[in-house]
Amino acid sequence: MADKAKAAECKVRGNTAFQAKDYPEAIKHFTEAISHDPTDHVFFSNRSACYASLEKYAEALADGAECVRLKPEWPKGYTRKGLAEHFLQKYDDAI
Repeated sequence: MADKAKAAECKVRGNTAFQAKDYPEAIKHFTEAISHDPTDHVFFSNRSACYASLEKYAEALADGAECVRLKPEWPKGYTRKGLAEHFLQKYDDAI
């Protein structure tokens, strides 16, 4: 069962680390948030942004794709996925 309160706390810590450009620390917090609530697309989106900032595009793509799977009507997920596909030179997939 999802623990949305714990997940939200982890998200706040992740956002703080991201704003400080401490991407590895942010990844830890977003990963923990996902462990508490794997149904929240924003956690995957945020972690994707962290991975992209570290130029870990395969990981960014995996999280972007999961974000899109969870919430296909949310445009930001497609930007996360498309950015990773671009840097992985998967141009046809990024369309």
